[in-house]
Amino acid sequence: MLTDEERDALLRGADSVQKIAFQGLGKAVGVTAKIRFVDHLQRGVDQIHFAANAAMSASDSAQSFACQAGCSHCCEVRVEALVPEILQIVSALKQLPADVLQTWRTRLQAHVEQVQHLSIAEHRVPCVFLQDHLCTIYAIRPAVCRKAHSFNVSACADHHAEIPQSLQVLLQAEALIKGTAAAYAAHQLDASGHELSQAILAALDDEEVEAHWQQGAAMFD
Repeated sequence: MLTDEERDALLRGADSVQKIAFQGLGKAVGVTAKIRFVDHLQRGVDQIHFAANAAMSASDSAQSFACQAGCSHCCEVRVEALVPEILQIVSALKQLPADVLQTWRTRLQAHVEQVQHLSIAEHRVPCVFLQDHLCTIYAIRPAVCRKAHSFNVSACADHHAEIPQSLQVLLQAEALIKGTAAAYAAHQLDASGHELSQAILAALDDEEVEAHWQQGAAMFD
């Protein structure tokens, strides 16, 4: 639970991000540019992690992020991606050869059937995009995936209810996510969060998904 001070800091941060992102989105011309604007959010979360790591190293802190390539425990929890992030991934999938795209459709369908009735607590299923413990969409993975981190791999492996993390990193990343989503909404563009596999599959089935989003439709309800 956040203290009142921490909650206020989160809201102030999100409000500041919203104002900046709103202006940036206003300069993004066309649906593709507006979708790609979410890159700023994703890079921003990456920079928060980098800065936190650098600060811990510089101070000889006893704590450090335990996350490394091949560590994929957090890739088994439910992923709620923002609509522009979903559209970004769908755009990349649509550039694949038809047979490869069909393979992904089949995998997505199987994954949706497996997770659609699971609660957040019950969701311990590897992400559909996880192969050999590595993310196959790493460069465009959602911000919520980038936000995830831990000081203790064992806690993640054992599915502890409380994973030791940096509150500062979580608050800063969440402010970026909330503020960016609010900026999209202020431009009448849906940036709500949806379970990744179900939303991607729904987007692939809608040939006019980007046009519908640009026209202000509520997506994947």
